[in-house]
Amino acid sequence: MTDQVNNEQNNELETKGTTSEPKDEIVQTQHTIAINGEEIKYTVTCGTIVLKEESEKDGEKAGDSEGEEAKAKVFFIAYTRDDVEDKTSRPLTFSFNGGPGSSSVWLHLGVLGPRRVLMDEIGNPLPPPYKLVDNEYSLLDASDLVFIDPVST
Repeated sequence: MTDQVNNEQNNELETKGTTSEPKDEIVQTQHTIAINGEEIKYTVTCGTIVLKEESEKDGEKAGDSEGEEAKAKVFFIAYTRDDVEDKTSRPLTFSFNGGPGSSSVWLHLGVLGPRRVLMDEIGNPLPPPYKLVDNEYSLLDASDLVFIDPVST
């Protein structure tokens, strides 16, 4: 499957008239939310990380690096609390895409994330147009959050 993804990425690059290697693409924004009556400032970091494989030379120069080859891109969204003094002791929660048949959207935009889909009083989504609201029940007050979409999901 990884080779298929890599071939698709290479084909996409060739059709755009470039042969450059894929690179990490990261975007950050700052936000504020109230959880349990406390105002929390946080940073959202999202984008794709390129997974690479390093290959080694054979023969006389065995063990020397031949270089890296891009194998796949992984999409992620991370929410990190800004006012933490010791980030090394802060808990971190990972949430992986649940597809097929169980999308991660409900973990992300229904339960854990700082924003959630607006629902009716018994938990059903409202009809379109959908609306996002602050999630006063988010775990962000107690843990940083990382949502990962594995390759091909």
